[in-house]
Amino acid sequence: MRVTDIVFQSPEHVIEEVRAMNVKGGSPFGRAAAWAFRLACEQERFDSVQALRGRLDDIAGQLKALKPTMATIANSKLLVDKRLESLGEGISPAQAAAEIARLCGKMVEHSFDAVDRLGALGANLIADHMTVMMHSYSSTLMSVFEQAAARGTQFQVICTESRPLRESRLAAKMLSGWGVPVRYITDAEIWEFMPEADLIVMGADTIAWNGSVANKMGTAMISQLALGCKKSVYIASELFKLDCRTADGFPVTLERRTAAEVVSPEDFDGRTGIEVINQFFDLTPAWQITGLITEYGVIPPVSVGAYWAKFEEELFS
Repeated sequence: MRVTDIVFQSPEHVIEEVRAMNVKGGSPFGRAAAWAFRLACEQERFDSVQALRGRLDDIAGQLKALKPTMATIANSKLLVDKRLESLGEGISPAQAAAEIARLCGKMVEHSFDAVDRLGALGANLIADHMTVMMHSYSSTLMSVFEQAAARGTQFQVICTESRPLRESRLAAKMLSGWGVPVRYITDAEIWEFMPEADLIVMGADTIAWNGSVANKMGTAMISQLALGCKKSVYIASELFKLDCRTADGFPVTLERRTAAEVVSPEDFDGRTGIEVINQFFDLTPAWQITGLITEYGVIPPVSVGAYWAKFEEELFS
């Protein structure tokens, strides 16, 4: 297994790290879910396959409650359930747990490989002397920039801060470490600086079956503004983030977070009738996106569902 920044010790440790917002990005959330399932299978003993299912259901439920927008968490559980169904009757709980642990290990490795592959493809879009605008933090997005920088491509990045938690600070530090010049701007400055960008690349937390993309709040606004500036918008995402539930008509859940991340308790002391909303994710329609940068190529957003069968085949082969 590849080394990650967080060395998970138990399923409960995974859940606590997710709750503390120490896991960042759609791909890492999916890998964290796979780790939670794997650790449960390796560390715990089950009297029946039904008990194993119940434990995996419990872990998935806790993770989904914390991060409802993350398709990778739901997909990790979907793939685990499919694997359990394929094992048939008569398999022992220990054998079932071993099979699930093996699948989860493969999910983690596949995710890392996919991010590497799409990073190489996305780097092809960045030429010397380009200025690229980005928004929020995404490990897949950073893979694109890292591989472009490793090739010696000379480019610069306009990096929005991504309020309220300003996740882009991590991206700016990484880019600086790779020798990429960065201009770090507030979200309110996007329209002012967008004309200077040659293209816009952002990440995704969830992709719907119709090609629309859920990502950090502000992504849809940037994509809309890009139409006025005639700028191409690319979304870097592994296929692991495709929410298969949306093929059956279920909407993408867009997380809202606590108002305490937006205002201080004393900001409106003595005032009534003020509702503070911290909408954390928005949904960008497919028609505003030039292409999805995936491990299977730079593809039209509306065609993303056609690749799911290939994705499953790679995991279950």
